[in-house]
Amino acid sequence: MMGKILGIAALGAFLCGACSREEHEPGATLAQIEAGCKSYCAKASECNKSIRPDSCETRCQNRLNRCRANEQADAVADLEGCAIDTCVDFAACAIGADLQCKFGL
Repeated sequence: MMGKILGIAALGAFLCGACSREEHEPGATLAQIEAGCKSYCAKASECNKSIRPDSCETRCQNRLNRCRANEQADAVADLEGCAIDTCVDFAACAIGADLQCKFGL
């Protein structure tokens, strides 16, 4: 139960946060963003059955498109890495991807 709550919180933190809009040119290709979000959302749905992959992917892509260009590619790579984690580790990984997007951490 705690894992699901943490997973929902992590997903919300990633999908609802706001990246800087200072740079508008993508640092990752559209195909990379789509693939990263698809992997991420498939895992999010596996870990929490209430998450619909299609709506998750749309929110994820919108979110990544608002990231600063120099952080975007790393955030996509982080999301792809999260997709291979266990559900227990997934929440912390998703938070890390969000911090990468926002602050380059």
